Amino acid sequence: MSRRTPESFVVLGFATTHAALAAERLLLDIGVPVTPIPAPKGLGQLCGIALRLAPADAVRAEGALANADIAPKARTTMTDV
Repeated sequence: MSRRTPESFVVLGFATTHAALAAERLLLDIGVPVTPIPAPKGLGQLCGIALRLAPADAVRAEGALANADIAPKARTTMTDV
């Protein structure tokens, strides 16, 4: 049985579903791969959708979101196990 290497990823959480979906569309349109995931409960009161992205894409994604006036309410780095 082979062991999987743990992978780090960034999670962006949003106050509203509308903001999460707008962020997803914007990031996909500029070529930043994102995956919608259930918002982790530990990030506080968020809508039910968060976006998962690679750490290497986080700065570009956050800059694009800021330019579009779409502010994540929470950000964290997590690791798959």
